[in-house]
Amino acid sequence: MKKVSMQDIAKELGFSKMTVSKCFHDNKDISEETRQAVFKKADEMGYEYRKRIKYRIAVLFSEVYFEPNEKFYHELYRRLTEQEWHSSMKFSMIYVNREDEKKLYLNPMVLENDAIMLLGQFSRKFAASIVERRIPVVCLDFYYRGIEADSVISNSYQSSYELTSYLIEQGHRKICFLGNKNYTNSVNDRYMGYCKALMEENLEITPQNRIDDRGEGGILQEYMLPKDMPTAFVCNNDHSAYLLIRQLKQGGIRVPEDISVVGFDDVLYAEISEPPITSVHVKRKFMAEQAVSLLKRRIESPDAGIRVVTIDCSIVYRNSVAGISRGLGEG
Repeated sequence: MKKVSMQDIAKELGFSKMTVSKCFHDNKDISEETRQAVFKKADEMGYEYRKRIKYRIAVLFSEVYFEPNEKFYHELYRRLTEQEWHSSMKFSMIYVNREDEKKLYLNPMVLENDAIMLLGQFSRKFAASIVERRIPVVCLDFYYRGIEADSVISNSYQSSYELTSYLIEQGHRKICFLGNKNYTNSVNDRYMGYCKALMEENLEITPQNRIDDRGEGGILQEYMLPKDMPTAFVCNNDHSAYLLIRQLKQGGIRVPEDISVVGFDDVLYAEISEPPITSVHVKRKFMAEQAVSLLKRRIESPDAGIRVVTIDCSIVYRNSVAGISRGLGEG
């Protein structure tokens, strides 16, 4: 079989050989769109670039987050794979089921890799058992105090505080949080940011102001809406916000005219919802880049000090919020 060349890739894409070569040499003149098109075609054609793979990375992903409608972590993994060519890394996703996580069992094939990335929060015991194996580890989207591993997290606490404060500025005083405490560290941080915003305005925080949206194993469940309805909901993620809006509309409640709803993560659900959902945009591409950078540092300098990188987020304003005093949308 003929070996695939850069010229073959260029011909398939209608690019020059020089453009393809620049992609593989990480030339800054090439756009990210062109680069990804070349890398994708190279993979499809089985092109072997001699400098391509220097490190093989096992990306462990918990069964807890493996559901058909999960958008955040699959997008985050896609962003990781975009880093493969210029980082000389090859990522392989390996699912960890609940029983193996409880037993602290690790698939032997994981240890054939040069490093491990934990994508999404695992139990403290499982994360600790991975770190104890003395293989380079980076935790992506979670952090545990006392576990010696580099981590990349988003600033969920500050973002939720700002999101809730925005609702308060719009005149809302009865605001409910939709999400389970202790589901993940991120959801806890989002709840605490919500609480901080209410506390600053001397608004009451009661058990009735929070609704669990997940059952055993972290699976989304049906729940009863409160009899004494709030004027706004802060949802722990966009999927929950999307489902809540559907439930409210089925009950004859208009969003945002009657009740405002905000979400978190800025995934597809925020855009396809009717109305589109005001949400916190988590910079997944930047998180992936930082995780890769930490991983490379850890592999090449095993004794370097532990780093926890916190990524700031931003609010994307859409039409799911109306002001209480004006009754107007965000416009």
